[in-house]
Amino acid sequence: MNYTDINASPTTQKDRAKTMKEQPTNYTGGPSLEQRFRQYLSAFDGKKKDFSKVEHLFDALFHKDFFETTNNSQQQQTVSREQTKAMHVMYFAMGTRATLIHYRRIGLHTIDISYHLFNISYHLFNDQVDIVIRQLSSRMQNSIVRTQQVSCRKVALDNDGKQSFTINETECSAFSI
Repeated sequence: MNYTDINASPTTQKDRAKTMKEQPTNYTGGPSLEQRFRQYLSAFDGKKKDFSKVEHLFDALFHKDFFETTNNSQQQQTVSREQTKAMHVMYFAMGTRATLIHYRRIGLHTIDISYHLFNISYHLFNDQVDIVIRQLSSRMQNSIVRTQQVSCRKVALDNDGKQSFTINETECSAFSI
């Protein structure tokens, strides 16, 4: 059944149709934030690379006003977007590998993310270590605008493949992606 205004002239109906066509559609094309995050994390494939090859992925993922809050020596420390970028430049140069453990939306603008970083040079040990990081990220305009590190653990496996010890987040707070 067609529900048109009986009293409307054909011109009025055409004007309505034209107006409806002119209204902008809310199309949010392109990859979702989760797809961007997964794509960026997959660039950490264990091969040494120049950051300029993946900088466009960083720029698409992190909002221009991005900052991270970490706990360092029992006080909060704020890390800027440029400081984060400098860390990532170092990670790519070292050939860091990363794998996603989980990515969960837990609120309208909040994401719970956990990932594993392999072969990180750790300043307290003259060695390469593996780190598991969990953080809460706030999203805005389909990019990450803020991150709060929840935990950071150094993971070492014994011969049975079981975790032998961990280091809390205050000792490895500068590692997040």
